Amino acid sequence: MTETNVQHSERVCLVSSQCELLGNCMDPGMAVLAGVEPGKKTDEGRLSWPVFLLTLAAVTSSLSALSLYQLVALRAEVEGLKSEVYRRREEGQEARHGSQTDNISRRNSHESMHQPGSPLLRRRRLVSGSETLVTQPCLQLLANNNRRTFSKEHDSEPHTGIPWQTGLKRGSALEEDGDTILVREEGFYFVYSQVYYIDSTFAMGHVVIRRKRNVVGDEPQYVILFRCIQNMNPVHAYNTCFTGGIVKLEVRDHLELLIPRSTANVSLSGESTFLGAVKLT
Repeated sequence: MTETNVQHSERVCLVSSQCELLGNCMDPGMAVLAGVEPGKKTDEGRLSWPVFLLTLAAVTSSLSALSLYQLVALRAEVEGLKSEVYRRREEGQEARHGSQTDNISRRNSHESMHQPGSPLLRRRRLVSGSETLVTQPCLQLLANNNRRTFSKEHDSEPHTGIPWQTGLKRGSALEEDGDTILVREEGFYFVYSQVYYIDSTFAMGHVVIRRKRNVVGDEPQYVILFRCIQNMNPVHAYNTCFTGGIVKLEVRDHLELLIPRSTANVSLSGESTFLGAVKLT
């Protein structure tokens, strides 16, 4: 074997050893036949990783952008639903408020129509002709400053009476009768009284007495309905005493106001000293 052949064999063996170690080299002879230079395939395999990473980054970016778009769209849809819910809620509240206002207006108009003093009810009664306007009889006596107080004995004790005059009268159920109120119709009455005291006595007051027309058995003819007492200031002796309540009275009963003192200094002004009654039923 010549020296040239020996050198060629050594080169082939060296290349084969390198290919076995790398595992990705072509046979030098086959590479020469294919027209590919030895070592080129290894470089192409190394260049594919950057391409793969770029592709992966592009796909990831696309997915992120798509997810962000879907999130924004979902948020916009939620905001739209919230706005719709708020709008419907406000419409419902306005509708309920309007219905309540209408109900109150209808109720007020209904009540006003059925009030005794309402124009509609009064007009209806006038048109029908079969009904009359119902009024409550009353009588109010005012102190008469043209006269003086007088003494009167009650229950074996001296009392002071007040001179009265008619201040207001409506109906025929009550009338004045000698500084007393005479009952003409049986029923329930609201009786009230007030006296303005200008007396320095330590305590002043009055009683409202019912004098019965009919007495059964041993029951008393005079019944104290109300009693009023006020402390008086010795320096500034000015005080009023008011009392009132509901009682049942019979026909021919009398109401009378007396002060349980033999003498009493009181104001006889009508706006400060008065006695009255209103028929309820």
